Amino acid sequence: MLNIISFEMPSRTWAVTSKVLRRLSRDQPVFKNVDDTGAHRLTANTNDMSGRAKTETSHKTIEKLPLAVDILDDPSSVNQQLDCPLFAKLPAELREMIWDYTLAAYENLDALYPLNEAYARPGQAAPLRIAVELLLTCRAVYLEAFLVPFHNPMTVFDGHPDVVPPTNPLQCTPSNLRLCRKLRPWQFANITSLDVSVQQYMLEGGAIERVSRLSGNKGRHKGYETRGFTLAGYASFSPFKEAKTQACDVSLRPEAAATRATLIRSLFTGKKITHLTLRMSHTDWWAWTSCPQAGANNSHEALRLEPMINVTDRRETSTAMIEGHEARKMGKEPDFNLDEFEKQGRWGMQFAEHWPDLKTLELVLETYVQKESQLDTVIQCAKLWTFPLNDAKQLEWNGREQTCVRWRGANRYSDDSELGLSWPHDKPGSLASHRTPITQWRPATNDGVEAMPAQEFVTKSLVFSRRSSIDASGSLGDC
Repeated sequence: MLNIISFEMPSRTWAVTSKVLRRLSRDQPVFKNVDDTGAHRLTANTNDMSGRAKTETSHKTIEKLPLAVDILDDPSSVNQQLDCPLFAKLPAELREMIWDYTLAAYENLDALYPLNEAYARPGQAAPLRIAVELLLTCRAVYLEAFLVPFHNPMTVFDGHPDVVPPTNPLQCTPSNLRLCRKLRPWQFANITSLDVSVQQYMLEGGAIERVSRLSGNKGRHKGYETRGFTLAGYASFSPFKEAKTQACDVSLRPEAAATRATLIRSLFTGKKITHLTLRMSHTDWWAWTSCPQAGANNSHEALRLEPMINVTDRRETSTAMIEGHEARKMGKEPDFNLDEFEKQGRWGMQFAEHWPDLKTLELVLETYVQKESQLDTVIQCAKLWTFPLNDAKQLEWNGREQTCVRWRGANRYSDDSELGLSWPHDKPGSLASHRTPITQWRPATNDGVEAMPAQEFVTKSLVFSRRSSIDASGSLGDC
């Protein structure tokens, strides 16, 4: 999750160029035959605030480079801070940990969301921001940390716009496909993780492919260069093109010009998306309005999720999750008698093509505390799921027990009266989450809203890691 409202970001110095390139090149393609004649031709375009990359044109207005490139042209302009213990005594590895911690996204609790908004929940109590002021302290800090803000995941909302929080600029909604208009192409290229909030009908209706197009996964996988965004808002990546040497490169020594070209090319190379979080809130399930008692007696009224069937909303497919679980317990993959067209819609089979570089997949599921037993059933079934990848790999549960967060929201939400929901106020029975303390996820306010009886929710998550496939290797092993 990124807040990029004020990103006019500078960059590094030639004194630390090797460190910059190492950070950029981790798990990324290796470039060949890069020299001053193959430099990425870019010039400043201060009038373009759209975030759209432009290839070389007769107008010579091409997307602005990060400040780091200019700083690295003149290493003498950087104070190495040898009198500062942070640089003089701490090794670079510890400083990287400090940058990762201080530049992590956090909630701006001075601007709390109203408690009764559907998007207000733990981790989303207020707009997110990043303390980019750290990068303004000195050039030495800037050059070591200017890419760190992009370690934060990019948020995508694929569902109803009413659950999208305002003032978080780096997000996508059904009504706004321009995923990151606040980001410059080189910033967008250096993102490596996504956090996706999705409704179940969207998940079963193509969200895995759709979001991958928004983030440009196929281009990133091939090591292509970012070209900004299409008119529809999808990411645009393409192979690198040869370009003429810039005037600023001519003034540099050949070695420096080649290093500059390598740095620029690295900055604009799409980094692989290696982590994906899929979130479903309590209103994202097919059966979210069904009372808990109905779900206990009728599978069509219960929470359910099955990755190897395209739609679970039909009565004839509402038992697919349990049937799939029984098959997997016997070491078999479930067979739901799907035709070839239906097989293409299985969201659990779409990661190999659209998310080939994933190392971890986190599944975060939320519901009313009255439905916790139904959620526990989903979690138990999910522990046996596997998501095939290429090269004899798959995503499977990492074996660690689910995390559980129990929290209280508002007394009433806007949909409650319209849908006639009264059971969210019922006192839940004896549940496992009662052993979990209530999470204090926002500071107390004096508006009287929190003094009213609150609806209670529970959020549980599992992590799936990239492993070798049993079918291919006969044994499991980390990738």
